[in-house]
Amino acid sequence: MKNYVQPGDTIEVSAAAAAVDSGDLVVIGSHLAVANHGAAVGEPFNAKLSGVFELPKVAGAAWTRGQQLMWDASAGAFVAVGATSAGDVTGAGATAWEPALAAATVGLVRLAGIPGTVAA
Repeated sequence: MKNYVQPGDTIEVSAAAAAVDSGDLVVIGSHLAVANHGAAVGEPFNAKLSGVFELPKVAGAAWTRGQQLMWDASAGAFVAVGATSAGDVTGAGATAWEPALAAATVGLVRLAGIPGTVAA
């Protein structure tokens, strides 16, 4: 097909406000992605928009498999949809890949590459 460009699950962007490290979750517009490698401010890096990653989780609430998640920018971690959150929250097709205990500070998160919305 002559109009096909690329698979679209990896995107190249520049580190905007802060440097990124490999494995960092980054918000790109209304997408959540994970940096494939580090980059200083202004440098380009590749980020994965989909896949399963071990990412920060807000402690205090357990996750069930398949539960919808949101990124809490203030906490720098994922929270379950409907959980009380103090900061800006991005919901972008993220779900819990496996259950996580309430005390856990990391969890397995599936990013589906679906854009979400940001709420204050």
